[in-house]
Amino acid sequence: MKLIYTVIKIIILLLFLLLAVINTDAVTFSYLPGQSVNLPLIVILFGAFVVGIVFGMFALFGRLLSLRGENGRLRAEVKKNARLTEKELTAPPAQNAPESAKQP
Repeated sequence: MKLIYTVIKIIILLLFLLLAVINTDAVTFSYLPGQSVNLPLIVILFGAFVVGIVFGMFALFGRLLSLRGENGRLRAEVKKNARLTEKELTAPPAQNAPESAKQP
């Protein structure tokens, strides 16, 4: 199964490389009013991809921090409950039964 996934990944990589080789035409990229630069299309596409990754990471960063906090709180709660259970397991044995409960 790993071999199949590896072959699929290699095919996708080769398709992207073919796309990069084909799209070397220069296009005008305007980044500020009155400011522009001529770059190959693949460079602009790659730049947009990287910017998307960065924005996606920033969008998920807050959620990641809240989940880490919740994970720490839950771990502390589990440790606390484990300590309570351990104390219950090592509790001293019950006192002698009352005289009326003893058999003759």
